[in-house]
Amino acid sequence: MELSISYSSFRGPTIIPQRFKASAHDNRLIPIKTTTNQLSLPPVQQLYGESRFSKSFFCGQHKRNPIRACDQVEPAGSDSDSVLAKAQFESGSSDPVLAKVTRFGSVYYKFLRPYATHEAIISAICLFARVFVENPQLFRWPLLFKAFPGLIAIILTHAYFIGINQIYDVDIDRVNKPYLPIPAGDVSLKQAWFLMIFNLLVGLLIFRLMDADLITTSIYCLGIFFSTFYSAPPFRFKKYSITASIVLPLTCSVLHNVGVVYATRASLGLPFMWSPPVVFITTFATLFFVVLSIIKDLTDVEGDMKYNIRTFAAIFGPKNITFLGTGILLVNYTGAIAATVFMPKAFKSYIMLPAHAIFALWLLFQARKLDKANYTKEASANFFQFLWKLLNLEFILFLFI
Repeated sequence: MELSISYSSFRGPTIIPQRFKASAHDNRLIPIKTTTNQLSLPPVQQLYGESRFSKSFFCGQHKRNPIRACDQVEPAGSDSDSVLAKAQFESGSSDPVLAKVTRFGSVYYKFLRPYATHEAIISAICLFARVFVENPQLFRWPLLFKAFPGLIAIILTHAYFIGINQIYDVDIDRVNKPYLPIPAGDVSLKQAWFLMIFNLLVGLLIFRLMDADLITTSIYCLGIFFSTFYSAPPFRFKKYSITASIVLPLTCSVLHNVGVVYATRASLGLPFMWSPPVVFITTFATLFFVVLSIIKDLTDVEGDMKYNIRTFAAIFGPKNITFLGTGILLVNYTGAIAATVFMPKAFKSYIMLPAHAIFALWLLFQARKLDKANYTKEASANFFQFLWKLLNLEFILFLFI
């Protein structure tokens, strides 16, 4: 008898009998030939198989959008693929409820664009902790539990920002990022809208339950306004590079940093004030987000040009924009070193000087690596991911300067 394995694109692997012969030494049957037909699916489907994510979140099935089969991969450094693979593996579990919840969680996590969400979490925690570094006598462990709902609200408004952008960019993403949940068919537009409304309302409810003061609530609502109209008409700030490079830093750096520091100090009964480290990190992060707002478009030139989104990358080309972004960041690092030299009492020079020199050299190395790769889509995505890591490192360093 003989076993061979064949593959059906609709039903998966099928086992067919195959010939066996008895061993001369015992009566066990051992296979003498096994044939495996070469799988003809694209690499993504070979790895993950057919999606069983429900048409609604909790019941039913639907066929994944065929564009998923394109040879597109998520930018290097994103760990959402491993989460999705794990979820799909677990979907065969004997507990259907757990499998559905796991699938929902993995897709929602991917919907959040993890690299950006991680930065929001890290920066919020570091800004919160910096207030206690400057006022150690006020620290009490129960304050961490009181602040945790505020962190959840920040994550939800950040998720709202990212989700609204994906909803209004769905046609562009079918060209530039077909692996994202909406163009890939993992989430419908109706489901995406439900999630965004949920994020918005729960975030506002948390602020209400925390009895946030008028200034804190106003900063939060202003962030929601810019998050919405960055992508949504009639303003759609992202359509033009100038407005995008203003609104993105304003929302993700200025409002975010000021809001977290103000809310933390207000909860402790402290007046708001700008310490040199807070001024430094806000200025540094604002310039960094200016760079991120132009570098993020390196991989999206094709779709942006098709839908008349006039980004700097589409107008001037990836090489010139990379040169510009790298130059701005080098000014950032040079400014950090200069601030340390001219304000030795405000900063710890033994940390600031070597750290920013290393970061600057690392940036130059990665920019040169991108140039050698001739600004391919994959190399550009890797460079963009690298910049987010540099920004995260800066916020962690902020705690010790």
